[in-house]
Amino acid sequence: RELRATGWVQQNVRMVAASFLTEYCNLSWVHGALWYEDNLVDADLAINSMMWQNAGRSGTDQWNFLISPVQASTQDPSGEYVRRWVPELRRLPTKFIHRPWEAPTTVLQQHAIVLGRDYAQRCFTDLAAAREDAKQATISMRRAISGSWMNDHDGYDVIELPGGKSTKLFTKREYRVTKSGDLMTPAADSNGTGRRAKGTQRGSIAGGCGGKGAGGGSAKGT
Repeated sequence: RELRATGWVQQNVRMVAASFLTEYCNLSWVHGALWYEDNLVDADLAINSMMWQNAGRSGTDQWNFLISPVQASTQDPSGEYVRRWVPELRRLPTKFIHRPWEAPTTVLQQHAIVLGRDYAQRCFTDLAAAREDAKQATISMRRAISGSWMNDHDGYDVIELPGGKSTKLFTKREYRVTKSGDLMTPAADSNGTGRRAKGTQRGSIAGGCGGKGAGGGSAKGT
């Protein structure tokens, strides 16, 4: 709403939106990049695309962290931001304004708020499961190319550069796989044989709730 109304949003908000889209909804970073490109008054094609790719696990400097979509109180402790941009929740006590689904029925009734009518129901009730689905979809995608030149012996993505050269990209540890498709552990050696991560199996693992293209993300310019 802030983006549509002003053409700008603060950095942390951009990053939370990007992390939720790609790490939980398992949607391609392209969707977010296009939306922000269309709405930012200071949109920069190169920066916007690069940062969304990084958050989407396909950029040159992929994000090595995860942002929770339900920890907004750490950045908006007074609830002022939510009250401004989500006015349908403005009457809720600050204790529940960032997580209205946790408010007791009596509190919601007292403030005449009906979830599903005044404010949407959660699209995920189990964030850990949604995150795991997205993670496994990415691992499955990496296993599909594990034996090719696009996956090096240390489990990093490799891309081709103009002129026939190639370069290695940073790849988050949880997505690194050996040349044989096993998940790597910190003790995996550089010849690609590596130890299989405890409790994991080889092969493709289905997962995700949306098209997993290259991923998605955000930061400055997203």
